[in-house]
Parts: sequence; structure tokens; C-alpha cells
Amino acid sequence: METSKKQWLGLLVIPLELLIGDYIFPIFHLTKDPKVTLLSSTLLFVVGFLVIIYLFRDFLKEQWKSYRQKLFLRLLLSIILVAGIFLLLRVVRGLIPSELLELRSSTTDSSQPLSPSWAVLAAVSPFIAPFAEELTFRYLLLGKISNKILRIIMLFVQGILFGLVHWSNFNGNIYAMIPYMVLGVYFGLIYLLSKNIWSSIMVHWMLNTMNAMLPALLLLVLSLFGIKI
Repeated sequence: METSKKQWLGLLVIPLELLIGDYIFPIFHLTKDPKVTLLSSTLLFVVGFLVIIYLFRDFLKEQWKSYRQKLFLRLLLSIILVAGIFLLLRVVRGLIPSELLELRSSTTDSSQPLSPSWAVLAAVSPFIAPFAEELTFRYLLLGKISNKILRIIMLFVQGILFGLVHWSNFNGNIYAMIPYMVLGVYFGLIYLLSKNIWSSIMVHWMLNTMNAMLPALLLLVLSLFGIKI
């Protein structure tokens, strides 16, 4: 497959995920039952993940060869950069009036909390999301730009777009997306300075793992011992 075709197909993965999830799923009544919604959305994300990994497998392999050199130091730096994210998000959110960050209720919200096993399933999407998001926003929308001025512009454009694709996470609250827009710029800087997509993938993946997968796994383990939180 030609490189240009791969790039265009890669750019379509996330928009198609959003389109299918927001408009196609409701047509088939896949959003009425929270568990059906979770299963459907997780399957959709997994398919998108597999598609984009397949499209850019050669690029990922090539970049990994470079990234694995001094792997320990790179992972240590990633941990430090993740710590920087928590500080950055706290500062940005602190600059926005708290009332603007409040999320309006969603008609699809479930009053029943997920069981630990379902919580783990819910964590799968954010666990694998960094691959598609970093390849889309940091590599295709930023790294492929050669003009320095245009690259600076795209650094902020891709950051804004990164925040906007989390629309459903914040029930359409644009103010709540601003910290994620800043985070998109942060990831972009990591990629530009490191010149390796695995640098931004690893930081993004660590962040999502700490926020979603690890808490879900902890709840699952505790439930196996009869401990409820």
C-alpha cells in the first residue's frame, strides 16, 4: 500500500470511530443498555487500534529500534514527564473557573456503577487509545509537516483537535476540554523534541494506565477478596 494512502486511511480511523459511536450505534439501539454500549464501543476501539497498528507497523518497528536504545533512561524520563502532566493539568484547571468545568448530565449515564470486571473492560479503550491518538495527532498531523512555521501552527492545531475528540468524555463541555488541548500540545512537544513517536506513546500510555487500567484492576483484585470500595 502506498505511503500516502496509509496516511489518509490513518487519519480516518479516529473520525470514523467518533462517527460510528455517536451516530451509527444509536440507529441500532446500541446505546440504550450501558453494557451493550460498553461492549460495542470497546470492540470499535479495538478494531481501530488493530487497523492503525497494521497501517503503521513498519514505522513503529523502525522507531522502536531507536527507542529501545537506552530504554531504562527513556522509561525513567517518561515517568517524570507523566508527573509533569498531573502538575500541568492542575495548573490549567486552576486557571479556569470551577463552575465552567462542571459537566452537564448525560441522558446515557447509568445510575448503576459498573462491576469490577466491567470496569476493567471499560479501561481497555483508554489503555490502547494512545497508539491511535499519537499516530494520528503527533505523527500524521504534526510530524509529517516539514515547514517550521507551519509545524508550530500545527503544534497548537493538533492540540486543539486532540482536546475536541474527547467531546463525549466531558459531555460537550468545551471548557473542560481545554486542559486536554494543552495536554495535546504537551505530547506534541515530546514528539518533536524526541523525534520518536514511542516517546509520546509511552508517556500517554502510562498516563492512561494510571488513570484507568490500574484502578480498575485494583478494584477487580479487591473484589476477589470480598473487599468493596
